[in-house]
Amino acid sequence: MSVVDEAQAALPERALRAQDKARVLREALPWITRWANRTVVVKVGGSVGQGETTSRMEAAFAADVALLHSVGLNVVVVHGGGPQISSLADRLGLHSEFVHGRRVTDRAMLEAVRYVLLGQINPRLVGLISRAGAPAVGIAGTDGELITARPADEAMGYVGEVARVDPRVVCSLLDDGVVPVVATVARGLDGQDYNINADTVASAVASALAADKLIYLTNVAGLYESFGSDDRSLLSEVDVARLQLMLAAGQIGEGMVPKITACVDALEGGVAQAHLLDGRVEHALLLEIFTDAGIGTMILPSHEAGQGTEADA
Repeated sequence: MSVVDEAQAALPERALRAQDKARVLREALPWITRWANRTVVVKVGGSVGQGETTSRMEAAFAADVALLHSVGLNVVVVHGGGPQISSLADRLGLHSEFVHGRRVTDRAMLEAVRYVLLGQINPRLVGLISRAGAPAVGIAGTDGELITARPADEAMGYVGEVARVDPRVVCSLLDDGVVPVVATVARGLDGQDYNINADTVASAVASALAADKLIYLTNVAGLYESFGSDDRSLLSEVDVARLQLMLAAGQIGEGMVPKITACVDALEGGVAQAHLLDGRVEHALLLEIFTDAGIGTMILPSHEAGQGTEADA
């Protein structure tokens, strides 16, 4: 045994644990330097912010956002709230109906959507991130004309699509060193408020900001090839051209179609990368951004397929 090996073997358990942490920091440092001053849009679903008590996963998400902010990343959080809206609708006796993953929204349901997104989830996320150490401000698509909506389909009621994004209010907050937390209620030119799919809003905001990353935290490990079969395999990297072929062939599960479509739209709109991460994995954001291996599925423009390492540079 060499002198170095003997010295290593003689280290107490506490020193060995500290040594592991030092290795993590050494791996993370180049990525921290590389991502300083870059913009990341993170879409989180209603599972964060659900319940009356703060869960470990909620705390981990808020801590991740605060850490990204503290090392110089411009972080924008966009949130949904489907489970909470459905729960409130049930308590109010409102029928929840979905068409291609979008909630049919009459006037009563719109009030439920507004109450949950603007009155519950948004301030809760702002509080969690602020207590974790990063200044955060809650805004809605209606603030500063951030999102201008247009009606999606008369049969859907007050469901909207993104007509235009004016990112000035978000840019102003980022310039002031604040994490914007965006609720996805928007106003149309007719003065009416609309409920817009949060995946779509995150994609549109990321495109308007020319973001370097768009990250979707989901309840699955990423995008699978041959999903639903015994031969399914996780795609660690895929390009837009292949995704378009998979969409056309019906090879993507219905629940993932809105996210995949939003990712394609974002990359075609100038976003550098999109990611599908498992939000059930503690510190998923940090694992993706600050480690060599990353996790989940990374989506790249077609001309960058097979060049994930360079794309992360």
